[in-house]
Amino acid sequence: MRQSGERVRDLYSKLVGTSAGSSPAERVAAVIVHFRTPDETERAAVAVAADAPGAEIVVVDNASGDGIARRLAERVPSARVLEERVNRGYGSACNRGARETRRPLLLFLNSDAYILPGSVEALVRALDQDEGAAAAGPRLLETDGSLQASIRRLPSPWRIFCESSGIAFLAGGREPFAGHTQNRADHGRAQAVEALMGAALMARRAAFDAVGGFDEGFFLYAEETDLMARWRRAGWRLLYVPQAAVVHEGGRSGGDRLFGRLHESLARYVSKHHGAAAGAFARVVLAVGAAVRYAAALLTPGESGRTRRARYRSALSGAPPPDARPGGSTGRSG
Repeated sequence: MRQSGERVRDLYSKLVGTSAGSSPAERVAAVIVHFRTPDETERAAVAVAADAPGAEIVVVDNASGDGIARRLAERVPSARVLEERVNRGYGSACNRGARETRRPLLLFLNSDAYILPGSVEALVRALDQDEGAAAAGPRLLETDGSLQASIRRLPSPWRIFCESSGIAFLAGGREPFAGHTQNRADHGRAQAVEALMGAALMARRAAFDAVGGFDEGFFLYAEETDLMARWRRAGWRLLYVPQAAVVHEGGRSGGDRLFGRLHESLARYVSKHHGAAAGAFARVVLAVGAAVRYAAALLTPGESGRTRRARYRSALSGAPPPDARPGGSTGRSG
């Protein structure tokens, strides 16, 4: 598989060579998945149009029925809206958007995330400088400008156990007890990483197509983690680029009520990459961890307690029914 990845990289190098002289934005298509977040989707599209005027903007509407096409026609006339008849999930919508453009670079962007000036060019530059990189992700920021930790590690049964049991937290993210999200990653420097939060990710089309795009069996959550694991297996690298920055609100089309979907997707990921027994172990560990946290939340007063109880009640009740599922990802994979 590594040889296949090398052949794809050679082909990409030739393609890039033929487009010399074009601006970075003219090689980029931004794919934004929309589901009942009209204000956030509009803001995301406006930010792309402002930072990268030559970029193609493709918005995939996951059967939201909220008139987003009319709204964007007024505010971002360059954006193209693709309307899905049914909501088949975030990864499916991303694949649809990717099929509808031939640009060599694909910027997958959550509707609740918006890029800051200079970020598209920084991501393109990072990929141009490393032909072995399948994708590059930016530094993520909270709405108050503080860092949103986004460097991840690929989930494994041990890492999920450490995180769900609280050991990773107690160890301060130090090895050998670091989790898949709770770790001591340095967000201040550019580097190759195992995984990233997928709220904003610029992918090389050649690499995306080489592994078959997103696995549409993941309705929501962990679809980007699965894609990154398949890239890694094929010999590609993943880059973290702090010179690019994206503000990510998180949870705008789902939030805590979808914690059950997060746990289900994590268990599905482990089953796919580590085997059925490991997947069953992950489900038990995640359920026990959620039960313990729910019990602790019963003793937590105020709004914080209510929020935590809703989150872990969702985790214990499992994935929501189809009509309750949103189509935009929060980008959090654990």
